[in-house]
Amino acid sequence: MPATPYISVVVTARNDNHGGNMLGRMQAFLDSWIGQSKLYNFPSEIIIVEWNPPVGRPKLIDDLRWPLETEPCHVRFIDVPAEIHQRLPSPDAIPLHQMIAKNVGIRRARGEFILATNIDIVFSRELMRFLAQRALEPGKLYRIDRHDVSKDIPREPSVDELLDFCETHKLRVFTKEGTFTFDRDGLWNLEKNDIVAPDAGIRLQGGWFPVERASRGPYRWMEAETEVVLRRSRPRLLIDVETGPSAGGKPVEVEVLDEGGATLGSTSLEGRCILRLHVPDRISSSRLRFRIHGRGVVIERDLRFLNLRAFGLRWDSNGAAAKCGLEVLRRKSIPKLKALALRFRRPIQVGRIGSDWAQTEKACSPLSKIRNGAFLHTNSCGDFSLLSRHAWFALRGYAEFYIWPMHIDSLLCYAAYHSGIQEVVLSEPMRIFHIEHLTGAGWTPEGEAERQGRIERKGVDAISYADVTQWVAYMRRFDSPMIFNTCEWGLAGVQLAEMNPRLGPSP
Repeated sequence: MPATPYISVVVTARNDNHGGNMLGRMQAFLDSWIGQSKLYNFPSEIIIVEWNPPVGRPKLIDDLRWPLETEPCHVRFIDVPAEIHQRLPSPDAIPLHQMIAKNVGIRRARGEFILATNIDIVFSRELMRFLAQRALEPGKLYRIDRHDVSKDIPREPSVDELLDFCETHKLRVFTKEGTFTFDRDGLWNLEKNDIVAPDAGIRLQGGWFPVERASRGPYRWMEAETEVVLRRSRPRLLIDVETGPSAGGKPVEVEVLDEGGATLGSTSLEGRCILRLHVPDRISSSRLRFRIHGRGVVIERDLRFLNLRAFGLRWDSNGAAAKCGLEVLRRKSIPKLKALALRFRRPIQVGRIGSDWAQTEKACSPLSKIRNGAFLHTNSCGDFSLLSRHAWFALRGYAEFYIWPMHIDSLLCYAAYHSGIQEVVLSEPMRIFHIEHLTGAGWTPEGEAERQGRIERKGVDAISYADVTQWVAYMRRFDSPMIFNTCEWGLAGVQLAEMNPRLGPSP
């Protein structure tokens, strides 16, 4: 028996060509993990739960290529036969119960840490080097952004060729805030009718939520830290902002930092305001970071913390030159603006002229004094959720609902947080790459309508976002996880056959 693995990687599949070129995508996943685990020399295991194998098709273990030696990675196939699947509800409409299948692998994993992921994920060099350092902490839930890449991966590439292809063929990124596509320079594309003119030389990067619309036009909510890329610079940048419901009627602190982390200006604002940033002469093209400090009051029907939103960013050609700093212009009436004198970095309170959030769907929760709420990175969390083995067992894995597997992985993230586990989002350049497949087979913006139609045609249930919000509200209220499974989760009492690509059946 190999040494105890540091990480167990758990995936599930059946040989039904789900999403197109399934074997090719799965081969890329296996080759990248096995090859890099050899390169960085850390013991791991891959557990592939083959659920309800299709009649008349080879087993996955026989349809995939295997190196002569996989060590220090050990590969285990666990078979969940059709007889077990047929005992569950909707066996024909849902041929693979993804979360239950992952629980089967998690339950039988031997690693100190267990990574639940999918069969079409490739791991970047930087991520694998980090994992090989064995610096993971038991009280943490590790998450990461997902980058979609072209489905036209090279045929039988080396690991280096595969990773180079992924780095140069990115299509979109799944971040905590939303899903965004890339331009030729690797920056996020603006949306149609965005809050920035496409020719302004201003681009929005991390920390900006997708565009929403109101009677006053498009806007974007801002995370606690947001980034703006200046492709060209003029002396003054105007930012039209409004404090949101999570501010709780109190001022929001705004700080602007340059690319090196030096503070360019800071202020305090409340209501609808215009910020004017005096850009230093030394900045011709750069990245600016905005740090937002608000009360973080919990919203009743939204998991996000909505402290500040922006209606627009544009260059200002008027006004006298000033030293590097941040001014606040207050909207006493529209469009007339009145300047408020500020000393550099000296915060002031601006009189409130803004929305009455209590009369909107963004109203604060009746339990607005909740202090341990969190907005977690659940976007594509089924592709990378890494916890200690102890934590997975304490949470009893994913909720085992016999429904379409939407949002179940998000519930696991919030349950982990409210059990005392801190979320850690691994940052760039650590990445996971997801190989594109046919629309509707997994979540993409283009394929969502097709997937929803297929769920309706099958007549099966699915958890809605409203359901998730309500259940998370319960966890926030009591600061306690929701545990959905019994002690028998993951087919604990069922004997399942196990195979190894080189050793055959396991005892």
